Amino acid sequence: MMKKILFCGIVLLWSMGGFSQEFEGVRSIALSGALRGTVGLNEAIYYNPAAFAFNQKYSIEAQSFYVPSQDTPSTWGYNASVLDTYNDFLAAGFGYTRKAKDKEIMNIFHLAASKIFGEFISVGLTGKYFLVNHPAQDQQVLNFDLGTFGVLTPDLQVGLIVYNLLGDQRSPSQIFLTQRELGLGSRLRIWKFLYGSLDFLKRARSPWSENFSVHGALEIIRNNGVVVQGGLSFSDQKAKNFYSLGLSWSEHKFGASYAFQNSLNAHRNQTHALSLRVFF
Repeated sequence: MMKKILFCGIVLLWSMGGFSQEFEGVRSIALSGALRGTVGLNEAIYYNPAAFAFNQKYSIEAQSFYVPSQDTPSTWGYNASVLDTYNDFLAAGFGYTRKAKDKEIMNIFHLAASKIFGEFISVGLTGKYFLVNHPAQDQQVLNFDLGTFGVLTPDLQVGLIVYNLLGDQRSPSQIFLTQRELGLGSRLRIWKFLYGSLDFLKRARSPWSENFSVHGALEIIRNNGVVVQGGLSFSDQKAKNFYSLGLSWSEHKFGASYAFQNSLNAHRNQTHALSLRVFF
């Protein structure tokens, strides 16, 4: 009998560093962004839409986050998403994010679809629509992500994605809304309950020695519902080097997760994330 699972999460994020326009959730923080080759649920809408096709679940997720800053106005954000991967023809997900920083309010809509071809390959597409309200100028931006995901063996998966096919776009405050990038990720089952993931992210239209980052993470998944995570992210820009830790627990219809991220430079830009989950 098909099982229907609805997933609700409430997430609060604190950060003392710069604010990324791309959505980040608790799992992505805990794994330092090493998710592109990992089977996922709602978070795959934003990282690699092809990666949620191999799940057979219904899920709903709600998140909120707050990003304080000592140098610039603080940012509030809210996110909600719904995912249906039970459909044999096409798996689909929808996400909405609202961010407010100073006088700029940003509404972002994600619509993703994914389909399995054969038994081991899936292809996914995410459409992104940005509606930015700014005192000086309102702006609307449309862009797309195209990804693929492959199950090479039961213990090894890989993912490839191109972000923002229509190119780079900035908001009226000159913050990047979208940047064209190429992402490659893999996930390997190292031992019975130990998984490792490794991702590479490169910005398009720049030399290979510039604007790149490498993300690595480990996950320990126990049968009792406890998951321990840790990750590292290294970039050619020192301000984007981070390490992260995560801990989650789930039992019956309830789950809780915590993630911590800290920069490796002298500024020690930190992010704390907390997620509460209810399954029914």
